[in-house]
Amino acid sequence: MRKVVLVDGFRTPLCKEGTDFRETDAEVLGAWVVREMIQRCHRWNLPLETIDCVLGSNVATPMHAVNPTRVAAVTGGLPATIPADTVAGKNCGSGVTALYYGGLRIRSGDADTVLVLGMEAMSRIPVVYDRTVADLLLQYGKARGLGDRVAGALTLLPKLLSLKRFPPRVGLMMGLTDPMCDLLMGQTAENIAKDPALGITRQDQDAFSVRSHRNAASAWKNGHFADEVVPMYVPERIGYVERDNGFREDASQETFREVKPVFDRHHGSVTPANASQITDAAAAVLLMEESKAKSLGLPILGYMKEYADFGYEPACMGLAPVGAIAKVLALARLTLKNFGVFEINEAFASVVLGITRILDSSSLMERKFGRYGLAGRLGEIPPGDLNPHGGAIALGHPVGVSGLRLAMTSLFELRRRDAERALISACVGGGQGVAMILERK
Repeated sequence: MRKVVLVDGFRTPLCKEGTDFRETDAEVLGAWVVREMIQRCHRWNLPLETIDCVLGSNVATPMHAVNPTRVAAVTGGLPATIPADTVAGKNCGSGVTALYYGGLRIRSGDADTVLVLGMEAMSRIPVVYDRTVADLLLQYGKARGLGDRVAGALTLLPKLLSLKRFPPRVGLMMGLTDPMCDLLMGQTAENIAKDPALGITRQDQDAFSVRSHRNAASAWKNGHFADEVVPMYVPERIGYVERDNGFREDASQETFREVKPVFDRHHGSVTPANASQITDAAAAVLLMEESKAKSLGLPILGYMKEYADFGYEPACMGLAPVGAIAKVLALARLTLKNFGVFEINEAFASVVLGITRILDSSSLMERKFGRYGLAGRLGEIPPGDLNPHGGAIALGHPVGVSGLRLAMTSLFELRRRDAERALISACVGGGQGVAMILERK
């Protein structure tokens, strides 16, 4: 079978919603990383026409650019003859799935070189008007004479201002609500935190979150993100954004203890401090068939190996990676001891804590996944090998970008440690999980 290599990959800084990238649309973020990849292709003397197709990961699809990958590719400078598609339906797992789909095209012989993009502008997710108000707005826009406009305005304005009766809906909250169980993602995290079998306390969650922030701050201080992050010029700022802006160097249990729960204000333990941050960013990864990359003398960051996804209960979607991890280990005939780095997306602290506790317990595996045909302890993930440079709690979770970030972060860390193999995984809203194995050689 043809082997798939990751030639190179990078990302923009991850910026909290409403901050540095708040005026930048998703396809503009994507176009920036396309331009950066074009510059690298020029340095490698690699003709742009070598790229057979572009696959993108974007979840909050812009209404003005329903295939943002195509827009980003062409406006970023790639020839219009290169086709482009967008993966959106896998929610938080879309980035990993886009990598997998790109790898499939290469393995099948359909393509030799695939550029994979991730882009997410969560700051730009719109507010949606109530249907009654929206209809009146449309009617007002069609009014021709002055009389019709005055009459339309008199009908529209009282309803437009009556926020209690005709409340606008926040698109972000709509997207973070699961239509199958009618729960916000944070409420599904509360279900995991409240499960007595898992024994997850508020203190456990806050401690994990403090660790994420401290690891991220340490990584930036020690230059570990230097190869991974490219600065991005923001015209509205008249300057470059160079660093992630969500991590806190002063993170502590004392500080986080003061943060109130938001998804269950009276009995909950999931807070903004132990949940992932809503974030804007973009990323790019160049995939290529191994022999072609070697014949062209290109660098090889790593190899894409097995992939698995898994369906689970939507109300506890955060535990689904356990099933995906079990499946991908079985496919590869490996155990957790065969990995030097683990990157599990920190959607919520309770999610990662729940996953790691189930993996390390035969009784919990049987209780939570026995009905799915999975049983037996898979083992412990050494704390020092799990998200060693922080995760989405500190860095942020731009949903369409996170999968690519997990892959790049893990491969750069493998190189730093001179280790062989990494496992990445993410939970997916709707009750799914994804996992992928990456190797350095």
